Amino acid sequence: MFLKAVVVFFCVFGFVRSYEAKTALIVVDVQNCFLYGGTLAVGHGNEVIAVINNIRSHYDKLIALTVFTQDWHCWNHVSFASQHSGKKDYDVINLTYNDKGELCTSNDPRCVVKYNISQTLWPDHCVINTTDAKISANMSIQQGDVIVQKGYHCQVDSYSGFYDNGGFSHTEMNDVLKKNGITQVLVTGLALDFCVYYTSKDAKKLGYDTFFILDATRPVFESNVKNVTADLLSKGVHVINSTDIGDYIRASATRDIGDYIRASATRASSFTALVTVFVYFCI
Repeated sequence: MFLKAVVVFFCVFGFVRSYEAKTALIVVDVQNCFLYGGTLAVGHGNEVIAVINNIRSHYDKLIALTVFTQDWHCWNHVSFASQHSGKKDYDVINLTYNDKGELCTSNDPRCVVKYNISQTLWPDHCVINTTDAKISANMSIQQGDVIVQKGYHCQVDSYSGFYDNGGFSHTEMNDVLKKNGITQVLVTGLALDFCVYYTSKDAKKLGYDTFFILDATRPVFESNVKNVTADLLSKGVHVINSTDIGDYIRASATRDIGDYIRASATRASSFTALVTVFVYFCI
């Protein structure tokens, strides 16, 4: 009886450890440009720094990887109001692109429009190789962390840490997460209603169990918060506060194990053999 109990314990313990969900913390655009005194400062944006650093320290054993995104714009980026005559900051315009993802302009009547993208115009911000574009020195950055740059294509904006706004090109974010075996992500940073929102949507679309950490982000426009959170919830994204992370991650890991067992039982002959041995010792 004792021998059977020992075998069962190691079978179950080894199985659970092998298929436990792996979690990444994604820190979106906590850069000087979006903080107090920056070129596109988000109201109360500095408050997220302490929350995110606390997540790192408090849940260190649950977080397998931390990825920082960095807005990284050309000086003449298409999203800058300064590049559009007669337009001002926060105006919204329509940008058109051909089937190759190339921007159509009024100077090129031969361009056949395939895509229309709504673009909010911003003050010049986060320009490549400027102090404004640096990740805040107050962020806890550790050895092994990854920085993913975005928005460096001059003719299309990139709110998401995964894709540009037209889906024409992708960053290395998904490759980095897959390489590290990540199955779920905690999304934090700036700003709630743009880059954190779009990063969360794309993470969910790509199959990651996605957690939008509400108290670890701040919006450009407070009026957007209700619609953003409602949309994320409708897409299956978890909208939680940082104090709930531990409980949600552990519960999610348990669900993942159950799903794996059910899926694997129908397809892997080696797993079937393992189940047979397991049942033999358990009964």
